Amino acid sequence: MSKVSSQRGRSGTAYRIGTRIGTGLAAGTALCLALSPAAAAADGGAVSVTNTETVQAYLDASGKLDVARIYEQLALQGNGTVEVVNPVSTSGLRNLDGFGGVAVKDGAMVGTYTVSGDQRVRTVSNFDQKLPLTVAVSYTLDGKKVEPSEVAGATGALEVRYRVENVTGKPTDVSYADGKGGTVTSTESVPIPMVGSLSLVLPSSFTDVSSAEANMAGDGRGGTKMSFTMTLFPPIGSPVAEFGYKAHIAGGSLPPASITALPVSPLESPSFKGGAGSYKSGAETGVKLTDGATQIDTNLLKLRDGAGTLLAGLIQLRDGANQLSGGLTGQAAPGAEDLSAGARKLDSGAQQLATGLSQAGDKAPALISGLSSVQDGLGKVDAGLTAMYAGIGGLPAKAQPLHDGIAQLRAGIGSTTAADTLLYGVDQVRAGLAAATATGGSVDRLKGGVDQVKAGLDAALAPGGSIAQAEGGILSIKGVASCAADPICMGRVDAVAAQIAGSMTANTQQASVGLAEVSGGMAQLKTKLSDAVVGLIKVECGLSNTTLPGMCDPARPGLLQGLGALDAGVTELVSGVVAQVQGGIGGVSDTPANLTLRGGINGLQDGVGQIQAGGATLLSGLGQLSAGANQLADGTGQLAAGAGRLADGLDGAASGSVRLADGLAQAVDGASQIPDGAGRLSTEGTSQLVKAGQDTALDYGKKYAVIEAGAARAKSSSMAIGAPSGAAGFTAYSLEIAGVDGQGGKNLLRLVLAGLGFAGAGALALRRRSVIA
Repeated sequence: MSKVSSQRGRSGTAYRIGTRIGTGLAAGTALCLALSPAAAAADGGAVSVTNTETVQAYLDASGKLDVARIYEQLALQGNGTVEVVNPVSTSGLRNLDGFGGVAVKDGAMVGTYTVSGDQRVRTVSNFDQKLPLTVAVSYTLDGKKVEPSEVAGATGALEVRYRVENVTGKPTDVSYADGKGGTVTSTESVPIPMVGSLSLVLPSSFTDVSSAEANMAGDGRGGTKMSFTMTLFPPIGSPVAEFGYKAHIAGGSLPPASITALPVSPLESPSFKGGAGSYKSGAETGVKLTDGATQIDTNLLKLRDGAGTLLAGLIQLRDGANQLSGGLTGQAAPGAEDLSAGARKLDSGAQQLATGLSQAGDKAPALISGLSSVQDGLGKVDAGLTAMYAGIGGLPAKAQPLHDGIAQLRAGIGSTTAADTLLYGVDQVRAGLAAATATGGSVDRLKGGVDQVKAGLDAALAPGGSIAQAEGGILSIKGVASCAADPICMGRVDAVAAQIAGSMTANTQQASVGLAEVSGGMAQLKTKLSDAVVGLIKVECGLSNTTLPGMCDPARPGLLQGLGALDAGVTELVSGVVAQVQGGIGGVSDTPANLTLRGGINGLQDGVGQIQAGGATLLSGLGQLSAGANQLADGTGQLAAGAGRLADGLDGAASGSVRLADGLAQAVDGASQIPDGAGRLSTEGTSQLVKAGQDTALDYGKKYAVIEAGAARAKSSSMAIGAPSGAAGFTAYSLEIAGVDGQGGKNLLRLVLAGLGFAGAGALALRRRSVIA
């Protein structure tokens, strides 16, 4: 038996068998032969062994096999003795170097050779194994398929097509990256990688020669040389190569053609190593493409989710804008109109109040003047009483007009319930002013309303207030992608924001300032009216100390009490004796408590003095009240004007908010398309890119795995039969396709002779060395 080395293409593979001359060599030599049937050595030298196999097959013109032989050559180089066990085909085995026989044992040629320099051992035998290549040739003459024999002597348009197939494919499990971080295994048909060429020479009778696949050149004798190159393994080439030529023939014949083919390793051959590396790089690129596309798709899905969030925000913004629009158009603008109308009414009332207080101020001096007249009259009464005291005797007849005058005075003073009397009028004015200036009264309510309106306006003007919020909400729309890309939307937002920051803010500030002045005037008005109430209380107490219990001093009777006492005194004067009358008239220092007439007069004079003092205070308060009312009128006028401008500004803001709401509705419609678009882009775009990357990784990975598996087969199965163990071995194939010219027997003989020469030439071309120690 022999050990066959199948490492095709690996140079320098060798073994050495050392030999020594001496009587003790027999045991060492026997041991080496037992361990390795390939060699034994002697004389201390070294012999290298190279085995070349050339399979030569003869095919008929259609490509069918006639006969095949295998030429074996052992090239021995060096000095020494070597035993070689070479696997061969034993069918028809012959020695080509002489007439001696060939020793065969267990299907291998065995021999011991003493080498000094170079030695060749050549044999030929029948090749009864399956060829790695099959050939099929078809012929068409003038567009009609014909047999090769029909071409002989014919004239016309000839087309010849060759089909060469590498049939060494074997199902093989290959593993490669799946583009997703894992591996996948598939069963592929992996042939022994082979390359070759077909060459022939067309005679000069072939004209108009053309071919889409051939390399063509003239042969110097009028003929055409043609050469077809074949790469018969995937994925760099294909297991099947098809090619041919066309020509016009006259007196037709078919020239023979020769195919030469060799097994190669695509990972070691310089011609194919670059292409194999490209497939490996393509597989790695596919993995990287898949990873990058997966990241893009993941980020795109994040964009879709973010767009959904943006859409939700835009919907909220749209709803807020609708609420803003509704608030401005349905509440703020109508409220501003109501405020404007109320301010106009307030202005009208303030004008009337100013006019009324002005009139009261004008009439107050007349009241003071009348009181002075009363004081003068009382002085005259006192003087008359003095005279009466002197002329008491004539009093009864003259006392009646005094009674009548007192009665008229008392009737004029009247009471708090008698209309058209002095006391009634003073009490009404006092009560009205007291009610107006009381806590929570009309002045406070009016001032509270003004302050509330001002507080609302100040809150709107404050940083972060409703105006700032409105402006901020409007400006935030500019950050929305759909609005930022829309000049119309951006212009509208800027216009509304400018109107809010400009005219609306200015009008609101002006209204707030006017209301502050109104509020200050109202505070002054309340103070002055309160002072007037105090004066009117004194006036009313001066008229009667019983009208305001707890406010009037009971010990100080008013004018009405004095007149009562006066009337009583006159009665006593009239009905009593002179002494009693004089006692009733009293003295200069009498007070009403003395119950004398002059005491009553003195009381009247004191009351009138109080009235005069209260009247002066009232006159001063009415002046101040009139000034405050004028300021109030001015402030309410400004308030009315500011409220009008505020109403106009809110109308513009309401209109802008409506346009804003419409724009946001359009933005929501546009933004709603973003998640769908991102989803579609993921589904129809990046996910397809991921799939394309995976497909690329799978495709190139599988192809490179097939190349690696083919290279492995080239190392293990490239030789037709096998080489001696440790020897370098090479195989070449020569397929001779017969021509058609009517001389088939002679041509066959020529081909056999040519084959013998080819075997020797092939051995020289494929020779490589390995060392046998």
